[in-house]
Amino acid sequence: MTKLGFLGAMNRDLVAKLSGADLIKQIGVEAVPLVETAVSDEAANCGAEALARLGAKIFLGGSAFNVARVVGLLNETNRKIDGQFIGMAGAIDGGWPHVETLAALGIAPRQIAMLELPPATCLAMVEPGGRTLLTALGANAKVREYLTAERARIVSAVAECDVVHITSFLDAEVPGLLAGIVADAKAVNPELKLSLDPGAAWVFPGGDGFAQILKQTDILHLNHEELEHLMKSSAGDIRGVGVRLAQSGWMIVSRHHEWVGVYQGQGGEVSAQYELPKTNDVVSVVDANGAGDTFCGAFLWAWLTGSAAIDAARFGFVCARAKVSVSGPLTPDTLPQEAFAFELGPTR
Repeated sequence: MTKLGFLGAMNRDLVAKLSGADLIKQIGVEAVPLVETAVSDEAANCGAEALARLGAKIFLGGSAFNVARVVGLLNETNRKIDGQFIGMAGAIDGGWPHVETLAALGIAPRQIAMLELPPATCLAMVEPGGRTLLTALGANAKVREYLTAERARIVSAVAECDVVHITSFLDAEVPGLLAGIVADAKAVNPELKLSLDPGAAWVFPGGDGFAQILKQTDILHLNHEELEHLMKSSAGDIRGVGVRLAQSGWMIVSRHHEWVGVYQGQGGEVSAQYELPKTNDVVSVVDANGAGDTFCGAFLWAWLTGSAAIDAARFGFVCARAKVSVSGPLTPDTLPQEAFAFELGPTR
């Protein structure tokens, strides 16, 4: 059974259909509508209270948590993945519902620090032009301390995995710390693969830490804007991006709301390049929050259970489009029928 680890944030998400500019003005923060902005815990709590009064829905979130939840949900249809979570959990009403949710889906808490602090908060305002995200660190403010104090245990937990999927924290020092942890884990387990979804929080600032973790990355997940940003410094050539990744072999999976691209290679050479064609299917977007994570979770589940990368990408695309049509995360009732009829492809 393939052992898949997840390392990243656990958040509390409040999602409402309203103008981000209105909430920004109401709570008095410096932010730009339709982008993600870091705010203080106090501002986030003020915004959360305002959104709750307006009937906002509250969901457990966080990129790595979202991916793990999708894998756990799909795994119920085909128990081929041994999932485990590594990270920190904040408390909500005296409990740790993130850990309880993952355990119910068969994702084990391998190395989780359960803190009394509240989890990070993401206020998501969904409007026709996109999403305004206001995020506060909460318990994630302790991530650097956690990665340093628990380093040996985290290295051990990561080294036990066949693949570890890592997502970003809003701390400029974290990419470098995680790069060192993965390097040490790969020294223990040379077969370990790093699946990285860095998000805009790491891609656009760049920096030495991001460069270091890219060198450890075997599978790089990007949305279209993030790929374009990395391509600008690579003469518009996917090989220039690939050469920054693990030299033993790399895969870049680029997602867009209309298509998906999969690129595979070694060093500066590209061995395979696929693109799912643009679709003319019209999907009613109810809630796009977590759609990229849904894609990543479905892709990893399909790929690690034997499907070719392009088939796994197609499956991820189907699941992500199902996700945007419902409010909140996918459930057994809202999973696309393809998930239940999904047949494993040939071994990779």
